[in-house]
Amino acid sequence: MSLIQTRIFPVLVSITLSTLLTFVPVTESYGAENEIQVQTDATRTLRLLLVPEKNSFEQRRRYKYITDYLSQKMEINVTVEMIANYSEVSTAFQHGSADAGFFGSFSYVLTHAKTGIEPIARPVWLDGSSTYRGYIFVRKDSGIETVKEMKNKSLVLVDKATTAGYIFQRFYFKDNGITSMENYFSRISFARSHDASAWAVYTGEADIGGAKNHIFNSLKETYPDFEEQMVVLAESPEVPSNGLAVRKDLNPALKIRLKTLLLSLHETAAGQEALDNFGARKFIETSDNDYHILYKMVKELGIDLYNYPH
Repeated sequence: MSLIQTRIFPVLVSITLSTLLTFVPVTESYGAENEIQVQTDATRTLRLLLVPEKNSFEQRRRYKYITDYLSQKMEINVTVEMIANYSEVSTAFQHGSADAGFFGSFSYVLTHAKTGIEPIARPVWLDGSSTYRGYIFVRKDSGIETVKEMKNKSLVLVDKATTAGYIFQRFYFKDNGITSMENYFSRISFARSHDASAWAVYTGEADIGGAKNHIFNSLKETYPDFEEQMVVLAESPEVPSNGLAVRKDLNPALKIRLKTLLLSLHETAAGQEALDNFGARKFIETSDNDYHILYKMVKELGIDLYNYPH
């Protein structure tokens, strides 16, 4: 079965996330078998870092509902901070300065290879999906419909540590006989966020773009002219939504606590309210096996995860 679906018509669909948590221990016990001792002072903090997937103010607003819920249930101070780029997620774990994070699929695979992080849960969005796709898109008036017509045009992507905004596009073009994107396109730029990549094509700053389907489709739903002017030419297979992964040596009791809170959010009124404001139905359990499609793309591209630059 082909990993790529190609089409030359507008698509309809729905948004995602990518983040990182840093934990400073606190005092509480989580059951007789998993009891842990933690600090009782007011400085206890769980620091949540967000990568710039889309508008930073919107990301902070949505995540605050989840962090407020975790703060109350875990009796710690959970804060939100935006980081500069995707590479800092993996770097934080390599340096031992983070305990858990909400990862995009490739940033997870990359960090898993380098540090052994373990995925535990991911969101199910309001449309019922727990996955996302990468898109390749152009303006309708560009006249571009095939890969051949893309030669010597400008390409905008998101970041080299993203599936939907780099790995898929690289895989797609290789599958279409392009061994060097750098030589095929007149210019390749990185927008650093999915919405910025989409806007760059819409405004004519680039001829071809790549980004995540949820974010691209949310722009279509919000801006009628964006929907009218933009067309998707290809889309990737589904990969897991940005989910929570923890460092391999995280205290087992803390890992269980985080996992339990996320998986049971939809079972309480307060948790459901947080989910509603966050924009998801619930969280589901996630394992490394869920990323098998991405691992296949990485293998076919010949990517060395251990020495990857991010």
